[in-house]
Amino acid sequence: MDRRSYRTVLIRIFIVFILITLQLTIPITALADVLVEPNNDFYQRHRSDIAFLGRSFIENGTDGYALVMNAPDSRREKGRIQNGEQVYLEYSCLYDGEFWGFTYEYSGWIRIDQLLVLYDHIAFAEEHMEEFYQYDGDFAAIEEAGDVIVWPWPGAETSIRTFEDFDTESFHVLHAYKDKEGRQWGFVTYLYAQRNIWICLDDPINSDIAAFNPAPPPMPWIPDAEHVNIAETDNFDYRMLILIIALVVALVVGVVVLIKVFWKPKKANIDEQQ
Repeated sequence: MDRRSYRTVLIRIFIVFILITLQLTIPITALADVLVEPNNDFYQRHRSDIAFLGRSFIENGTDGYALVMNAPDSRREKGRIQNGEQVYLEYSCLYDGEFWGFTYEYSGWIRIDQLLVLYDHIAFAEEHMEEFYQYDGDFAAIEEAGDVIVWPWPGAETSIRTFEDFDTESFHVLHAYKDKEGRQWGFVTYLYAQRNIWICLDDPINSDIAAFNPAPPPMPWIPDAEHVNIAETDNFDYRMLILIIALVVALVVGVVVLIKVFWKPKKANIDEQQ
């Protein structure tokens, strides 16, 4: 094998190794759902360790406000939210023993221990999960009414909105709940840009249903999903990156040494031919 062939082999080995390295270091996202993700560097670096939250909170900072930071590992402040103000957190993560939530409104992260979570469909489900059942009835009451009122949960003080000329083919009831008055409620995950709502299937346009389950005061948030400590992940990734770089350098040096040791020009054969 001549010198040019050895160079070609060396280049190919190096390229293959680099491609394998990139596969190990870049998260696999091709199979993920198409979502509008935050334009936030911390989120992009740690998306695999960040959980969806999707809940509303009220500020309750010890200093009278809550800080919004560019990232949990950053000292860059992006804003302050005064106590009593409401904020919606799309995602949550655990960093160095503290839970943080991301808000699109401020495009930053807030320590969740400075907040109180508002009662919502998730809290209602936690309380009444054992009472849920699969709904196999019809939607005759909705078809007759033509309109439908949607609620944040059964028994809430106020409804969310009313949909007019409602088409029963446009929604699916995930599960149902029966209140003490015998009314059946259906939970719908998505309906005309409204997410996670309830419909009174037996009385769909009654906006005067008494609030039999009013929201309690906001409470400290208790995570309902397992979180990975990203601070530990950061350290692991750093050590892994150093190891990968060292392997790349060792491979290149090793190939060069092998070429110098084993490759020798066939000078004698060339002289004989001349």
